[in-house]
Amino acid sequence: MKKYQFQKRILLRSIFIMLILFIILTMVFSSYVIKTSTAEFEEQIDVQLRGITTQIDNTLRLADDIALQIAANYQIIDAFSGLQEYHDEKNYFVENTDVDYTIKQHLVSYMLKQNILKRISLFNSNQDITYVGKAVDFGYLKKDCPNPDIFTDTQSYFVDQKGKGSLFRVDSSDPYMREISPTISVLREIKNYQLIPSECLGYAQVQIQIDSFARLGKLLGKETECFVLDQKNDHVLYSFQSNRKESEIKTLLRQTNNLQGGLYCKLWDSEKYGIKVLIVSKNTGLIHSLMSTFTWGIFLLFSLITIMILAQKIIIQRTTEPIVQMCEMLTGLQVDKNLQEIPLVICDETDELRQLNNAFNELIKNLKLSMEKEMASKVNEIQCQMYALQTQMNPHFIHNILTIISAMSSTSECEKIPEICDKLSSMIRYNISSSEDFGNLDGEILHAENYLELMKIRYEDKFQYSMSYVGEIQNCHLPKFIIQPLLENCFAHGFRNKEFPWQINIQIYCTEECWEVQIQDNGCGISPQELENLKLELFKMRSRDVRMLMKEMKIGGLSIKNVYIRLYLTYGNHMLFDIQSNPNGTCITVGGNYENTCNGCGR
Repeated sequence: MKKYQFQKRILLRSIFIMLILFIILTMVFSSYVIKTSTAEFEEQIDVQLRGITTQIDNTLRLADDIALQIAANYQIIDAFSGLQEYHDEKNYFVENTDVDYTIKQHLVSYMLKQNILKRISLFNSNQDITYVGKAVDFGYLKKDCPNPDIFTDTQSYFVDQKGKGSLFRVDSSDPYMREISPTISVLREIKNYQLIPSECLGYAQVQIQIDSFARLGKLLGKETECFVLDQKNDHVLYSFQSNRKESEIKTLLRQTNNLQGGLYCKLWDSEKYGIKVLIVSKNTGLIHSLMSTFTWGIFLLFSLITIMILAQKIIIQRTTEPIVQMCEMLTGLQVDKNLQEIPLVICDETDELRQLNNAFNELIKNLKLSMEKEMASKVNEIQCQMYALQTQMNPHFIHNILTIISAMSSTSECEKIPEICDKLSSMIRYNISSSEDFGNLDGEILHAENYLELMKIRYEDKFQYSMSYVGEIQNCHLPKFIIQPLLENCFAHGFRNKEFPWQINIQIYCTEECWEVQIQDNGCGISPQELENLKLELFKMRSRDVRMLMKEMKIGGLSIKNVYIRLYLTYGNHMLFDIQSNPNGTCITVGGNYENTCNGCGR
């Protein structure tokens, strides 16, 4: 089968739409993968940080408990109570080796139990100091030690705190040695806690070397870096699995709790201990997930496009086969004299769908013309039927008038015969006029008045009529024989069982928009049931076909139904037709709008 342009366009548009949908789905899936992977990664880092900080917290709490136990020991309290009266320039514990030995034996037991401790020191405000653990420089055992700030800062802190709690001190290097070895110290006041208030006798210091936390590195992942920092100046005290410079670490501190450049930074800040713990990790899992997603996405994309092209090609060819056949039929169509109404396809148009569109546009135009011709034919048929109805006059009426003329010719009323003949002639002339199917309101009223005058001549004083006008009669057109058949109906039905005198009142209303004629008699009226049936039958006539209505408009009988049908054909739903009846007579009202007249069919 030949491949047409619209088939290619359908295929390309389908591929384009599927590609867009695939890209959107890929973006949504990638976003989900990133979000899920990031959440899992952050949770993993949080777990690592909680593990390290928990271990650090437990270690420092243990050091604080040891410092408290030492500070509350009665032997140490007794020893430091004896120092209250000692004011020599030499270190008391250097001079009193027996007391120093007793205290150290007690302190060594804590050192043996906890291998994480670096040193336990005892000292007072006079700089009398003793210790166990890693050796110190000899100068610290003298009263003129090289770093007296240790003693003064400790004393100032507990004075400010009024002897409550403990002091955690962070030193970038060992305060009792000249080597760079960061430590964390826990200090407690030595005093008799059973006495309130109790006096501070000295201080117990438990030191932990920062590099003793190296074992905590086992809690970290391979791609995770960890740093222990001094809270005051962000100085790096210890680092795990990292060779970063201090300036880089300070930069990382500014992006904590954020994922930037593939690095996630999480910070634990302890004001109590005076340290910070920073964890930095690269989310390699996210990179692998994205690469895997992208690789599979490209593979699926090419697979989907290949499958879709093959499937769409088969589907489009089968689906569009009728359209292709129509295109071939229209393009090969030859026009002759008998095919004037068949549309031609513009061969310059390359889009077959547009060719079909143009062709069917022409078909619609031709169909419209055909329908208009058919409608005009139906209208002409209706107009001929209406004209045939309008040219009929009740032969009984003519027979009665001629009988009256014959009877008057031999009486003294023979002088009225010319007037009767004139009115009858006028009615016959109005009846057989064929120039138009519609008349004006003036002519219709005059025709009705001639009819009433002839009926008055026939019945003399037994019949009376009146005619009144409201408003000025406009130059409007309406179907002929609308009023006179209704008057004839009064004599045929309304006055059939009614005693004389008979009376008919006609009121004509005219406005700028519509006309209305009301005919009221004093006849016997119509029973409610008959009136309801008549109205229902008239209403049902609106839903019937025009041809069915015309069959009911029998030649020779201009009844109420015929008047109703002709008004409906002329005015449609804009017509006015109403019947009201009671035992004292019947009132029929007919009318219509000026703008809807003389259109041949009111539908």
